[in-house]
Amino acid sequence: MNLKRFNAVALAIFVLTFILVLAGTCTAVPVEIRGTPFDTGSTDAQNISWDFRNFGAFSFNANKYSNFINGSGEHLYFEDKGNSPSLGKDNPSASVIDEGELFYTTKQFPSKYKVFSEEENVTKVSFFYMMHLFGKSYCAIDNDATNLAKMLYQQDESEKKTLRAGETWDIAGGYSLTLNGIDVEGNKCYFSLYKNNTELDTAVISTDGTIDDRIFTAEDEFGDNSSHIYFITLVDSIFASADTDFAVFKYTWLIDKDKPLSIEFGDEFGNLEVNQALENLIVMSNTDTITINVDADSETNITDEWYFKTSDDGKGSNGGYVIYPAKTVIFEEQNPAAAGTGTAGTSTSSSTSGNVQMQGENNTQTKTITENSSEKSEEIYGASPEAPAEAETSAAASSDVPASSGFGGFLAIFSLVSMVYCFKRS
Repeated sequence: MNLKRFNAVALAIFVLTFILVLAGTCTAVPVEIRGTPFDTGSTDAQNISWDFRNFGAFSFNANKYSNFINGSGEHLYFEDKGNSPSLGKDNPSASVIDEGELFYTTKQFPSKYKVFSEEENVTKVSFFYMMHLFGKSYCAIDNDATNLAKMLYQQDESEKKTLRAGETWDIAGGYSLTLNGIDVEGNKCYFSLYKNNTELDTAVISTDGTIDDRIFTAEDEFGDNSSHIYFITLVDSIFASADTDFAVFKYTWLIDKDKPLSIEFGDEFGNLEVNQALENLIVMSNTDTITINVDADSETNITDEWYFKTSDDGKGSNGGYVIYPAKTVIFEEQNPAAAGTGTAGTSTSSSTSGNVQMQGENNTQTKTITENSSEKSEEIYGASPEAPAEAETSAAASSDVPASSGFGGFLAIFSLVSMVYCFKRS
């Protein structure tokens, strides 16, 4: 190959790889979700407390407001035991939380299945209990807060999922639904539920019967080794023609039956240990003394994800300081050229509910949230595609961190160096 041709090839490689690098570039943005700051110089000890109203890392459902007001949901608070000087205005500079003085509680609450709340004459399903644990949503198996299954997916009442015959819907957590076929009369559809390509259940649903006849439920033994529902969907309509066959699914609800989480007395979550594991309430407190690092640039861990942040000593009133709980999540933003393709079928909307990500096509950009891991269970702290959505957050974003351009960047640099070298030779 002569030098001119080599230069032309090098230039082409450089331009191509440069375009690929630009197309695949994404940015990772750390975002701090913080609770309401309290001034220890002016706040009573019993008022150092956070719940869904003043800590955005807690899950919240506006439709369940009355339940939350009456004690359901999550709560983090300080309770003085009378040993070291108490936090608060009586001892503005105090910064030691003795063993058993920092409490975290969470209480389950009833929730209606969407198909039950939105459709009339439904008797097949009705209520289940939800439990929020460290900002994530769970189903309380058999209404027991000590036996949990992670909420994976829940369609909003306005959402629909259209599947053509032969198409597969990748729902969440490895679960998928394949529409196998539709009968020639267009009133029955045949579909299968899978987990990681293993068939779990099949059904033939007709739209000619009652509303209950159009509801499909999948059950299995999990949690307490009894049979429980883990998947629900409604066949809203079926269409058959010479050109295309499709079915429309609504009110789909899914929990992860294969990774139940049991909460027991003595379980540890970072600095917190379970004191009470009741059927409707979980109570934790700190097992060791927590000394708050009163420094504006420091963090004091509560769990593997949550931490206290403060101002510098003396920046509050009366020689006190400002303190608040916080959690950091990483948002990864990727442009359309690098985003993955959508799942088969058509989703009429994309929304979030129950702190669970609703799957849907996005024509602008793709975002994922990466969270820290925990010693107890990746179901609670693990990196997850389920993006917190119900929580009302007060967030502060730090500087953007560009993601690595990978091998494409290496090729671009190599091509550029090759061009420079060849042109110098010529």
